[in-house]
Amino acid sequence: MLVYANKLLEWDGWHENRLITCSEGIITDVSDARDAGAGADLKAEIVAPGFFDIHAHGGEGFYPGCYDFERLSGYLERLASCGVTDLLMTVAPADGEDEYRRILSFIHDAMDRQANGSLGGAYIQGVHLEGPFLNPNRCGAMDPARMPAASPETYDRWFGTFGDIVRLVTIAPEMPGARELAAHLLKKGIRVQAGHTDATAEQADEAFSWGINSLCHTFNAARPIHHRNPGIVTAALLDPSVYCEAICDLKHLAAHTLKLIYRMKGPDRMMVISDSGVVTGLADGEYIIDGRKYCVQDGTQRVKGGQTLSGGACYVDGGVRNLVSIGIPVEDALYMASGTPADRIGLPDIGKIAPGQRAHIAGFDRALTPLFSVIGGWRS
Repeated sequence: MLVYANKLLEWDGWHENRLITCSEGIITDVSDARDAGAGADLKAEIVAPGFFDIHAHGGEGFYPGCYDFERLSGYLERLASCGVTDLLMTVAPADGEDEYRRILSFIHDAMDRQANGSLGGAYIQGVHLEGPFLNPNRCGAMDPARMPAASPETYDRWFGTFGDIVRLVTIAPEMPGARELAAHLLKKGIRVQAGHTDATAEQADEAFSWGINSLCHTFNAARPIHHRNPGIVTAALLDPSVYCEAICDLKHLAAHTLKLIYRMKGPDRMMVISDSGVVTGLADGEYIIDGRKYCVQDGTQRVKGGQTLSGGACYVDGGVRNLVSIGIPVEDALYMASGTPADRIGLPDIGKIAPGQRAHIAGFDRALTPLFSVIGGWRS
């Protein structure tokens, strides 16, 4: 497969008139193009690494607990049409061990289907467990009754069978047992981040010293910044080693707040996420999905009497365009949605366009509207 880019975002910046050669799902060559890519299979004004959404609960009527492969397929293909080539399927606190087992078994089966080529769309790189070891006082849109005490024993009993697919776990580091759990997870090679947390700045600094090195949807469901009680957000912004997720729908975070995160963290530590939910991508209105009622207003779902946001209002491509609209450089916005999350999760063979990398590529027009995705041997 040959992909032509009028402008290509490579590891060292922009290059013009480039031709990417892909074979058996791998990038084999990146070279100067002749005749504006005559003979290329795909062409775009801008070509960049495909987006990697490490915090995505679903969308288009799909969520992991529906156990529906048809809906999953539609969701993954929708993501691919938005330039998202990779994701971590994110699982919110479930109703105990048995429900978790059903959900993770479903995701494991989906990953097996993608590996054998029977399921297309954005590629599931693993699971992000957003909980259940969180602080009930910072539950956000989640059910505080589904947040047990943290312990390595509980984690192994509930999730040990699925150790091969869990890549990221969000915990509240100030809760009893959190330090022991974090050490247990890090020893297994699982990344750990703080989230749904009421940690003080001092507690956060201590947690970062343990190896917890990212913050879940920064500012949301966390102790807010106060000039005499700066909290975990301040600590995360000041620590140069800590990654910060950011929901960039301009509803969860204001433009100035996004600029603050970018100014403090830079493109190597700020990560664009969707935090998408079951109704993300659906038009405003009321929906009954699997017996549950959802209401979308102004593109956003709200719960608890309309006081609490629940899930992002756009996919990652929308977040990237929002960042560019507020003055963040295009190359940085694209990288924060691709290379930075890949680096954070420890997947060195995606997130860059270079020989030897997996062919996970997205093409865009000048307005950053997605045109196509290449995901190994599959294309949208």
